[in-house]
Amino acid sequence: MKYDNQLNQIQSQIMAQLYTRGDLRFAQMNAGQVPSDQFSYHVRQLLKYGLVEKTAEYTYRLSVNGRSRAILLDVQTGQFIEQGFVACRVVLSRERAGSKEYLVQYRTKVPYKGNIAEPGGKILFGEDILQSAARNMLKETGLTCRFVLKGMAHFKDEYLGRIVQDKFFFVILARNPQGELLEYGETGTNVWMTLEQIAADPMTHQGVVDMINMAEREGYHMIEQTHTAELY
Repeated sequence: MKYDNQLNQIQSQIMAQLYTRGDLRFAQMNAGQVPSDQFSYHVRQLLKYGLVEKTAEYTYRLSVNGRSRAILLDVQTGQFIEQGFVACRVVLSRERAGSKEYLVQYRTKVPYKGNIAEPGGKILFGEDILQSAARNMLKETGLTCRFVLKGMAHFKDEYLGRIVQDKFFFVILARNPQGELLEYGETGTNVWMTLEQIAADPMTHQGVVDMINMAEREGYHMIEQTHTAELY
């Protein structure tokens, strides 16, 4: 059974107790003297959610999933702390007619439909960074490459006065591409553009040029920016 990323006050208190005190019996958990039938209902809900489990000794403890989730639990509000997403952005270039061109995508999906950005995608739970770069690059471009981690970019996007995206991008330089470039990836149309063309295009998403420059520099770097989005 799934839950909606929010627990009520009693449920969050149960999880907080199990997180800080370990295995507890029913009476030990009900320190707030909540009516037994009401308290029992919330314990059953946590069991259904897979956040709590009952042991052979008739005690209760956080499940493996519950332990992972409890780290992000704000006991005061009963809500799990919201965090930004982690993704990779891949910078691949080529020499063509005396000019250096970079592979970018015109996004065909929202948000930021029509904007220009480097190929890439979210890093899955438990996935290595370069493994994610290889998976996303193959899915988006059809290419296999050799990858070098070049830095981290933290971008916060503000729209209508509030933060709508909080993104942590691992910036990765790609070399020695192999395969046939796909015209269309899962999230965009693949095109080659010079850095000057990318910088001059009004549809280039904020931070794209900075990530290209980061990938081309020696060493490992980090940038952090807040962008104001006109369209989202």
